[in-house]
Amino acid sequence: MQDVTNHDLLKRNIVKYSWFRIFTKRVYLPLITVQLVNVGKVSLDELALMVVISSIVQAALQMPAGYVADKFGNRRAIILGASIAVVSPLLYAVWPSFWGGLIASVLFFGGYAFQSGAVEAFMHDSLTALGRARDYTKVMGRAQTYGLIGNTVLIIVVPLTYRIHHTLPFLIGFLSLAVTVWLALSFAYPPRRGAAQAQRPRQAARAIVTAKNLALFTFAGFLAGVSNKGLEYRELLFQHVGIAVEWFGVIAAVGSLGGALLGWYVHWFDRLRPLAFYWVDAWIMALCIVLMGVTPSPIIAVIAVVLFTAYTRVRPIVLQSKILSELQHTYKATLLSALNMFTLLGDVVAISLLTRMVNQHGYSAGHVWFGGAVGAIALGLWLVMCVEALWRRKNAR
Repeated sequence: MQDVTNHDLLKRNIVKYSWFRIFTKRVYLPLITVQLVNVGKVSLDELALMVVISSIVQAALQMPAGYVADKFGNRRAIILGASIAVVSPLLYAVWPSFWGGLIASVLFFGGYAFQSGAVEAFMHDSLTALGRARDYTKVMGRAQTYGLIGNTVLIIVVPLTYRIHHTLPFLIGFLSLAVTVWLALSFAYPPRRGAAQAQRPRQAARAIVTAKNLALFTFAGFLAGVSNKGLEYRELLFQHVGIAVEWFGVIAAVGSLGGALLGWYVHWFDRLRPLAFYWVDAWIMALCIVLMGVTPSPIIAVIAVVLFTAYTRVRPIVLQSKILSELQHTYKATLLSALNMFTLLGDVVAISLLTRMVNQHGYSAGHVWFGGAVGAIALGLWLVMCVEALWRRKNAR
């Protein structure tokens, strides 16, 4: 396929990506468990098995999917991933059973593996071709804002159709994901400049597996795990400090809206150099977690949770920007996919650590201990990155 160099077509990629962010989420997500348990009579053990298997599939596909994107083109990988995932909601509608749910979950997360990394690399290539690579954080942050607002509306509205018929939300979900296929097909292909095309998997491994990347991925993967699992016991913490159950949804919505607002201004973090941002990133999350349990005040706990929710909605964009800005080879999608693999490991470490702290110290004190542990571990990993950077500079002289 010939490179599309038309400036106007590449600019449209930015608008299309904002729409892509709205429709790429599962608008039927709140009803999956209800559909499988109530209609399909699936047990909780079977639901857990689905999660485990689909997570393994996603982890196994991350690196190969990233390499496919770098080898054959990010746009093609996005189209492939969207085309695989689009069938998923139909299976919940027509085959609500263990096997139907398992295949649906595997298809969605398998398709997501091909899109993850490829989408971000594609947008970075588009902005580079437009001479706007420095605007990556700003563009992606504002697309995140549109995506959060649009998807929040859909997730509120679509489940209301369940009362009409239990298959209707999943049929709407199919149409939503079909829009992402159409958008992926309509993306203009940015030209590759200043980088050779990916050749062999071994070559990609050599480019990715470096001391710098291993130090960064260990740090970033751990903090991504904290970001994903730091609120795992949020509702139990709320009950512990006396917050009524009916407020849980409102607090979650406020956090998401805060993330949408922060996404509009997240490019402010571009002023920080990578190592400085990594330091600030770690302490923002650690302090928010400590704040959740440092006092018995429900107001303080809510403020801390809202701040944590809002910040963790947009922090991956800044992290990707810092990584891509220093990239000097063609394996963008492979690199971001490798980071996602470390994130899965970080999830395990974070939830294990949080659970242990809560079991030993209770919900409030447990979060204080967890936040302290996050700060200490992040400091150690950050110092490793600093030492590696100094060693690299010394050898470069």
